[in-house]
Amino acid sequence: MRLDTARWKRVILPLALFVLGLLNAAPWKGFAERRRVEVNAENVRVATSLWRKGTFADPFINPTGYTAHVAPALPFFQSLLFRLAGDKSAGWLALRCLPALALSAQLALLPWAAWRLGFSTETGILASLFGLLVKPSLEERWESHLAGLAGLLLTTAGCAWLKRGRTMDCAIATGLVAGLASHLNPLVGSVYILWVLRVGHSEGYFTRNILPLWITPLLVVTPWTARNVIVMGGLVPMRDDLGIELYVSYNDCAPYSFRENMASCIQSFHPNSSAEEAAAVRALGEYRYNQSRLRKALLWIRSHPARSAKLIAARTWFFWFPSENGLAGYRGQRFRMLALHALTLGSFFGLYYSVRRRTISAPFLVLWVVAFPTVYYLVQFEYRYRYPLLWTTWLLGAEAIIDGGRAVRRAAAARERLKPVNGPAAPTARLW
Repeated sequence: MRLDTARWKRVILPLALFVLGLLNAAPWKGFAERRRVEVNAENVRVATSLWRKGTFADPFINPTGYTAHVAPALPFFQSLLFRLAGDKSAGWLALRCLPALALSAQLALLPWAAWRLGFSTETGILASLFGLLVKPSLEERWESHLAGLAGLLLTTAGCAWLKRGRTMDCAIATGLVAGLASHLNPLVGSVYILWVLRVGHSEGYFTRNILPLWITPLLVVTPWTARNVIVMGGLVPMRDDLGIELYVSYNDCAPYSFRENMASCIQSFHPNSSAEEAAAVRALGEYRYNQSRLRKALLWIRSHPARSAKLIAARTWFFWFPSENGLAGYRGQRFRMLALHALTLGSFFGLYYSVRRRTISAPFLVLWVVAFPTVYYLVQFEYRYRYPLLWTTWLLGAEAIIDGGRAVRRAAAARERLKPVNGPAAPTARLW
């Protein structure tokens, strides 16, 4: 019985990749009846506050009141899981399943999305296989994989809008995805704004086709922004953690990475580990506290330009080629991490090929690679900061390999055409 090609691509292949992704992530690994949800990260603390008290508050080691320290979407998701499964072993498993499902969905959607982004389905399949090979950790306390899924859907929606004649209904759908994605990670919204500026440059930013791209996400984010203005006492579109993060990233004992910082001075600088800093948050209010810590961080940066530049350079390098133990850490890394480094190099070539061929998704992909990481170059390095961009690395790395294969085949075909038709040419007779 012949297998229908369309059914294979639309149903069986995505389902198989999703199942493989879930088995690869194995969120159930380590499950035991004695397991409990560890309430030690800001998102989980806010989710616990939502679950138990109904307030979006208290992200730090001691109660500090209402907060905008984290983006709102993940704590609301997590609090829903706690309501359904509690905070014991079932809640622990549910918390781990959330990023595992998001990561598996990325792998399942890549072949479908690749074609809509201007690549081949084969490129998408290879990208999914690379995702299985790299096998990133779940980071269940954070939004990393959910933001990656949102970024993939947003890029696909934007390219669909371009392909379908820039229709209003597609623009509204794209703007809706952008607004919701901004509630997971505001940097996704920043990339989207830059893309809208790019696509609106030719025909105007307030035409009938472009305007919904602005209005829809603005309507989606306005309620949370209004809440922050009222509750936090300042204009905070999504979250207000920049002051704290710069404060712990630029001081006399700050290293380049979070793990090194845990062993040095973050215990004295971050309200998630310092009772004194948490008391300062409560006394000043979170908005004013962030402003004061931002001023201190900027003052330190101005006073230590060479040291600040060195930290930024290290964080930039390790964002793209991760290691939490400096350059020496590469020697002990697993094969999957070394594969990620190779794919990262390949993805830069893949991005170049995409731009050169004017692939429909090239402007969006350039913005993901160039604009999205800029904030992460400034703050202490963590592996999870790279995770929302992994789908671009897999896809562009796959495209570089596919493109390289095409180039090899073209060169071989050109050599074949240059060969004589009837065998080697006869030797030329001597004329003397």
